[in-house]
Amino acid sequence: MKKLLTTALTVMAAISMQAQETAYKITGTVPASVSKVYLYVMGQRAALDSATVSNGKFELSGKQNLNEIFMLDANNEGMAFFNDGTPVDMNLVNYTMAGSDLNKKLFECSLPLKKYDAATSEIYAEYEKVARDNSEAGKAKAKALAERFNVVRDSMLNDMLNIIKTNKDNLIPAVYLSQIYTALDYNELKDLLSPSAPYYNHPALARVKQQLAAFEKRMPGKMFTDLTMNDTEGKQRKLSEWCGKGNYVLVDFWASWCGPCRQEMPNVVANYEKYHAKGFEVVGVSFDNSAEAWKSAIKSIGMKWPNISDLKGWKCAAAPLYGINAIPANVLLDGEGKIVATDLRGENLGEKLKEIYGF
Repeated sequence: MKKLLTTALTVMAAISMQAQETAYKITGTVPASVSKVYLYVMGQRAALDSATVSNGKFELSGKQNLNEIFMLDANNEGMAFFNDGTPVDMNLVNYTMAGSDLNKKLFECSLPLKKYDAATSEIYAEYEKVARDNSEAGKAKAKALAERFNVVRDSMLNDMLNIIKTNKDNLIPAVYLSQIYTALDYNELKDLLSPSAPYYNHPALARVKQQLAAFEKRMPGKMFTDLTMNDTEGKQRKLSEWCGKGNYVLVDFWASWCGPCRQEMPNVVANYEKYHAKGFEVVGVSFDNSAEAWKSAIKSIGMKWPNISDLKGWKCAAAPLYGINAIPANVLLDGEGKIVATDLRGENLGEKLKEIYGF
């Protein structure tokens, strides 16, 4: 009986999976310079399908999961659309699309964003010319280009956010949230990831949900999440050796290669020296890959506090556990090990510690 039940469940699961498969047919026109087009599922590196271009035309067909987000690539020019069962015809010369109402709406959303492709390409081309120029003029030019890029990036993020907020009644937010979620904070993600939203269960949002869950682990009031890593001597250590032992502890996420981290460190050092005698502790958690660079930075900066790392860079165990998308970052724990504040930098760190210690 058990075997029959298991077999039946397996068959039902297979039928369910097959029922989710939907045929796709994609035709299109591309510039004369394009000889082959590739079809990707958003978030996957390997191409799902490809087609040779003949006289500027191509055709793709097959089956894939219903409402999977496709990305068509034609010499780095492309288009995103849903596999919703309606044939898609696209023109990457005149930049037009025919398809379902949902895909036409997604296409219309993408049009205002095209300007950012041109702007970032222009900035990148200029940056390549000065990237190796170590003169003062070259450095100034590189800095100005970086500032220009940040302005373009912020404007693009705002436009994408507006697209998400005006399309909460359909699947389009799944396309854009999966691209920009690392730039959003907890409150923004929480607002956009309502379980009642039609896009909430889209597979493309799996990592976005993981990010929200990670953020929740470092919200004020939450207990710290323990980490096991090695210290500079190669000895295995745990955060719980210092955290939750009665003193305030700043868990500081950083790396020797991170310029903003190095700029912030004198402030951390000053506050450590001011309050350490009162019980204040710092534990550095490094996103380094190189043990030599890590140890050298600790010495040159004058970090007298414990430092741990698994030397895995951005694959560091702390990244998903604490929702770290960028460094420097930190969490301040009270004596019980509860998070009382996050990302305290510059004057904010000193002001918070003054509030705690009274001077």
